[in-house]
Amino acid sequence: MEPMRLIHPIYLDVPMLVSFAAALQGGLSFGSEVTHEKAASQLDTSKVSGKLGLSDLFGSLFKASVAAEMSSDNKSDTSEVRRESKAHTEASIAIVLYDQLRRSTGYLVQPKSVEDFEALEPGSLVEVAGTVEKNAVNAVIDYLDAVNIFVSLQSQAAPKQQKQQQQPLEKIREALDKDRRRTPISNVLLRCSQPPATTVVVTLRTQNLRDLTMSELHKNSVRVVGKVTRIIHEGQTMSAFENYGMALLPPTTLETVFQQISSSKDVVAEFSGVQVEGPAVQLLPLMVFV
Repeated sequence: MEPMRLIHPIYLDVPMLVSFAAALQGGLSFGSEVTHEKAASQLDTSKVSGKLGLSDLFGSLFKASVAAEMSSDNKSDTSEVRRESKAHTEASIAIVLYDQLRRSTGYLVQPKSVEDFEALEPGSLVEVAGTVEKNAVNAVIDYLDAVNIFVSLQSQAAPKQQKQQQQPLEKIREALDKDRRRTPISNVLLRCSQPPATTVVVTLRTQNLRDLTMSELHKNSVRVVGKVTRIIHEGQTMSAFENYGMALLPPTTLETVFQQISSSKDVVAEFSGVQVEGPAVQLLPLMVFV
């Protein structure tokens, strides 16, 4: 039998994770306790009692308190009580759930082609793999940060000139970032290797992102398990950042603006398209892992 795959989750939707794990296992135990007791006595008057306090759910460190009371009329009596307690973490539940999904049939679909995707219905649980790209708005914000750093380091320019050069960029950057922070979700693009030549829009909940998660994801190869929320058929399109206010502008206008922003010869910028063209799929991820 294939051993359990030890995945490393870098994004987890914990409520969805716990619900799925509990449904598959008929309930989910977050901790367990095993008690080993050994006693020897010449009399029947010995007494042992214990109390255990479990840690908070998903605690990375387990804290337990045990109180034992023993009494006997014979000094030669011996008694030993040993308790071992174990608790799950978010990552360990993800590992167990993913293993169960892979070993069971009918839960997890691994599409082999675009046609396999188009045969699915919204709500299907799928696994895909590929390289992550930030959407164009997030990439432009990173680009503007880089340009601002570059301008500030130019030794030829006087401080006043530097400030004049940076002000317009800072205003653009501030406006884009304000729009980005307005919504609780953010799309990234997955250029798939499995299935090949497929684009998947992965809709991340920003509350599940750690500070460095976007940097870790960008241009890295990952696997994604998630629910299909939309099928974009050939001839159809969707905005790569549809939850941002910028998505309300005409695509041609956005493309012109982004081209003008990246016109600097001093900094190389690569922006993904403002539109995702079908065939493609949108996923609400349960987990992103390597």
